Amino acid sequence: MELIILTRENIKTLIILAAALAAGFVVSSLNLPGLSEAGRITLGIFTTAAILWVMEPFPLYVTSFIIVILEVVLLAREGGPLQMTGKEYTVFLSPFFDSVVVLFLGGFVMAKAVNRYGLDERISRSILARVGTRPSIFLLGMMVTTAFLSMWISNTATTALMVTVAIPIVKSFPGEEPFRKALILGIPFSANIGGIGTPIGTPPNAIAMGILNQMELEISFIDWMLRGIPVVIILTAVCWFMLCRIFPAGVDRIRMESEEQEPMDRKSKFILSVFLVVVALWLTSSYHGIPSSIVALIPFVVFFGLKLLDGDDLNALGWGILFIIGGGMSLGIAMRESGLSMWIVDLIPFAGMDILMILFIFAVAAALMTTFISNSATANLLIPIVVGVPAVAPETSAVVVALAASAAMILPISTPPNAIAYGSGLVNVRTMIRGGSIITAISIIIIVIFIYLLF
Repeated sequence: MELIILTRENIKTLIILAAALAAGFVVSSLNLPGLSEAGRITLGIFTTAAILWVMEPFPLYVTSFIIVILEVVLLAREGGPLQMTGKEYTVFLSPFFDSVVVLFLGGFVMAKAVNRYGLDERISRSILARVGTRPSIFLLGMMVTTAFLSMWISNTATTALMVTVAIPIVKSFPGEEPFRKALILGIPFSANIGGIGTPIGTPPNAIAMGILNQMELEISFIDWMLRGIPVVIILTAVCWFMLCRIFPAGVDRIRMESEEQEPMDRKSKFILSVFLVVVALWLTSSYHGIPSSIVALIPFVVFFGLKLLDGDDLNALGWGILFIIGGGMSLGIAMRESGLSMWIVDLIPFAGMDILMILFIFAVAAALMTTFISNSATANLLIPIVVGVPAVAPETSAVVVALAASAAMILPISTPPNAIAYGSGLVNVRTMIRGGSIITAISIIIIVIFIYLLF
């Protein structure tokens, strides 16, 4: 059997892992007044996870399993600080098949079917063919289409699709035309915004719902949409207006080649029908009483059972994202059970602050962190803490952080959609910062005020 060769990259990974574990051990050894032994150990695990999520020496889902290993070995072992016995340690494993994770899994299956049979491209081209050729209206059509698709399928896949549609149009403009930048930036920005609209739109939404469910504060699919859809509409409109102002069009009309699409075949029609039925069941769960997570299993059973999807499609589902969500929720359990969340909250003088100010602090912290690390990691780190602040309802805190984590769009590394747009070679970092920083700042203000007034 051939031995694993330690490459320079592998050595770097091991060094970062060792440094993260060492930092966690040092933190857990500190004598912190008011923090129990379980709390200190959990703080050490939190420190290790934060370093690994920020440095990303390996995929984020690997960190999720490191978290579980450390929790069980250091906290939940027999005679450990949490005094767990028998199989009580499974409390740290249960989040990996939580109802929210199942809900996200159903969303992935629907997205895979829609993508495999070309329904996403069909929908996007059908909408864009009807918006006209005026530059500003065309941009709005691109952004609305992108935002809508991002509510139901991966914003990364949506961005890749829409950038492909936009590139020939963008290249038809003169090289100095500023509106080229508006078209390319409008796609990732609206993809980020669109994910806010539904629980399956982006991982921070699922993480927030999962942690609230653990606190017996359940938010249904329709409840989330009632909060998210208005924000999506407002932010898309604001983003469109700002892009038109920052990068004004120098042409009157866009030349767009129209491609006649073939009629939908029976498989595509069937998949679209299942998609619509599942969405309808999600939106009416309060009437029929079937949990959204169970509804999410319908496309899995139907598409794989009828062999519309196969083993390759199963392997290609976003399992890594599901594990990231589970790992974050598992860390949240440890922080709550050990008392670490409340200890951190007690360190910050929230008591004398206005609720609106607290929410702004949460949103700015989420946006700043997401600028440099993934929005999943940001949600995993922040939401378990903010839901413990007694001055604000946990639902309000969790939703604000989740939405703000999706609204940070300043750098190419901030979100995968930003990276795809930057990778097209049609915008540079300075251009993205120019548009993204203004829109991120406005988005934070709108999110906080809207959620504050709503709750």
